[in-house]
Amino acid sequence: MVAIFVLKCTIKDAFLLKMNFKKYTQFCILFLASFVAFGQHTYLPYNTFTTHLIDRFEIKNSQLNNKYFHTSTKSYRRQALADYANELLLKDSNYSKQDLFNLQYLLNDNFEWANSAQTLAKRPVLKEFYKQKAALYSVQIPDFNLVMNPILNYQMSTVDFEGKKALINNRGLEIRGNITNKIGFYTQISDEILRPVPQYYEESKRIGTLQGVGFTKYEKGEYNHFLSSGYISVSPNKYIDFQLGHGRQFIGDGERTFILSNNAVDNFYVRLNTRIWKINYTNIFSEYRDFTTGAYAIQSRHYSATHHLSVNIGKKLNVGIFETIIFQRDSGYVNTGFEINYINPIIMYKSIENGLNSTDKAVLGANFKYNFANRFSAYGQLVLSELVLKEIINNRGWWGNKWAYQLGLKYIDVFGINNLDAQAELNVCRPFMYTSFSALQTYTNYNQPLAHPLGANFYETIGILRYQPVNQLTMQLKGVYYAIGYDTLGGNVGQNIQKSYRTTTTDIYGNYITQGQLSKVLFIDFMSSFMLKHNLFIDCGFTYRYCNSELAALKSENIFLNLGIRLNMARREYDR
Repeated sequence: MVAIFVLKCTIKDAFLLKMNFKKYTQFCILFLASFVAFGQHTYLPYNTFTTHLIDRFEIKNSQLNNKYFHTSTKSYRRQALADYANELLLKDSNYSKQDLFNLQYLLNDNFEWANSAQTLAKRPVLKEFYKQKAALYSVQIPDFNLVMNPILNYQMSTVDFEGKKALINNRGLEIRGNITNKIGFYTQISDEILRPVPQYYEESKRIGTLQGVGFTKYEKGEYNHFLSSGYISVSPNKYIDFQLGHGRQFIGDGERTFILSNNAVDNFYVRLNTRIWKINYTNIFSEYRDFTTGAYAIQSRHYSATHHLSVNIGKKLNVGIFETIIFQRDSGYVNTGFEINYINPIIMYKSIENGLNSTDKAVLGANFKYNFANRFSAYGQLVLSELVLKEIINNRGWWGNKWAYQLGLKYIDVFGINNLDAQAELNVCRPFMYTSFSALQTYTNYNQPLAHPLGANFYETIGILRYQPVNQLTMQLKGVYYAIGYDTLGGNVGQNIQKSYRTTTTDIYGNYITQGQLSKVLFIDFMSSFMLKHNLFIDCGFTYRYCNSELAALKSENIFLNLGIRLNMARREYDR
């Protein structure tokens, strides 16, 4: 019944697309379901703690992972995580006590694939609940696998919002499983009461929506809304995964990404992932909404088609290339749906766009990662929205050169201290990056950027220290500094990626990064998390944020403490 419910919910979203895309989706489901499946999979929701663990173990073992996943694509199959942890435990490696604890954590968290007695709880509750350390209720029989867990994120801050203390109060349910070894399913739904911290609220006023949230109700000084995601997955063979769902994606190896991030609210997507030899190839077809104010207002839609090719070269170097096309098909009266020409999973979208003589927006680029010395990982991205080499050589600040790049370095066991890990990252983005001829085909969903949360026209540096002194305790110190140029009143200097570049109020030449109303922000966040039981955390920390801006309304300085409890959820960070 759970799988049927998830299937109905996701296909209901699919019906919002027009007939050409509907027929393609229905055909794919029927076609792929006709195969004998080879272990259908569920995926770990994007989790910064687990993501860091995977990066750390890959660096420590000084060998890229060809067998299970590529780290640049953050949809990790639970079976792959369990198999990887088992493989590492069998190796004669110099692991610390914390590393061994973390490997067992990965096995516990993905117990349905671990095949280990150590994942069993010592004292089940009423013989039926918490038989596994990581599941309130679970069923594992030959034709059926089910895991149900409550989710909770309750965090209070000492800073005020509308006369009350800032608060996150999120509670809900997560369900995942497999049916007859042919269909995997996942759903998460929660109700949230939110009183936002200052930086989150200031951002929401600029973009018009709450980051990570669609529609919300504001009443008595707080927001109230539902959050949900879900998908079905099918694998015709051991190399290919097919997903149809409602959720988010992340492609990249850094804290930020200029390709596709989990910043914006969940959206409908169809995802095809192929893993073979040293290659991981991902296709994502998505629908996005443009936020429109007013009760029950009809939201206009735009779409994207993305493919990302990741290749491991040798044991240490990974390179990737990607291409995204953003488009909408609006006749002026109705939205005519998905452009069927972009469904081809292996064609170059830019050639299709040129052949259609369209105004569709193309974004393309490359990424890399290089692990070395069993301690370091260097990574980066170069992403282009538009570029004319002659104008770069002339160096006259032509507005049409739209590019962004990222450079970063991860360093594990700093100075030989076990489980003290550092990360440094630089992100640079030109004005007008991601902007399009049409304001109806933006690189956003519900006004929220699909890639870097700052949009465009900024410099940003990030430093992170992570330390795990004992098994259950993890600490993180994060510092973010950025300089950004905001649009002037009624103007368009290239920061707001929702605006058409035809509305620019700058000269053709003389453009530069941070032009406009300059704001400089320093953000420092410290958080310690103690794991009482599996995925039950007590969080305690503090946040400092200072903004010096030419816009008087943005000038601010805030320092506040945070205290919370989490169950089966990643910590939510507002780090800007």
